[in-house]
Amino acid sequence: MSVARHGFAALLAALVVLAAPAARAADVCDAPAELLGPIEPLRHAAHAIAQRRALRVLVIGSASSTQGGTSGPQTAYPQQLKIALGAKLAETEIVLQTRGGRGLSAADLAGLLDAALPEFHPDLVIWQTGTVDAVNGVDPDEFAQVLRTGADRAQAAGADLLLMDPQFSRMARATLNYTPYRQAMEAVANATDAMLLRRYELMKHWVESGQIDPERSPRRDWPKVADTLHACLGRAIAAVIIKGVREAER
Repeated sequence: MSVARHGFAALLAALVVLAAPAARAADVCDAPAELLGPIEPLRHAAHAIAQRRALRVLVIGSASSTQGGTSGPQTAYPQQLKIALGAKLAETEIVLQTRGGRGLSAADLAGLLDAALPEFHPDLVIWQTGTVDAVNGVDPDEFAQVLRTGADRAQAAGADLLLMDPQFSRMARATLNYTPYRQAMEAVANATDAMLLRRYELMKHWVESGQIDPERSPRRDWPKVADTLHACLGRAIAAVIIKGVREAER
């Protein structure tokens, strides 16, 4: 990655931490149903819950999945997801692992996925990606092929897959074209029966409705508002998972 691209990627990773500081998480997590669908049945997750009373969740992703500017690892969205799932599935043990880091492309994350599948044996994989590939100008067709191969491997290993697309920011929208990467993720989800969480549209809704507005928070409030944003995202993912499990139980 060039110095300019590296600097911009770091800035983009930081943008996910910004949100309106005044409201509490419970007040700003509104998400219209159409932004949390379509829902696909999560059959492996449903089976694990029914048969083992345990759900093994693997989160792989770049910077926003590992901490994303929050006040600490426990407030990043994977741990907030674990808390939200635990509240909804009180009799189920939630076992969660997060793998990834800053600046990792979809191809980098696919390697982590390949290593994690036989080691961790997840029932559900959440794969957050797209931002780094857009910053680096990766060919969207190559990006889609990486996702398709990873999706096939995850599902062959007995795991459901939830893809999560890039975060929304005004600066990114002005300088990057996320559209082909978001379209590629949707196409892969449709072709593999994976589910897609449209984080871009969800965060755009939070911005435009005034609930959470990235890029307009005082620097001193960044950790606090990042915690709010990650809590909302964790709850949204948990809601999608629960709906997918219920769909599989029908």
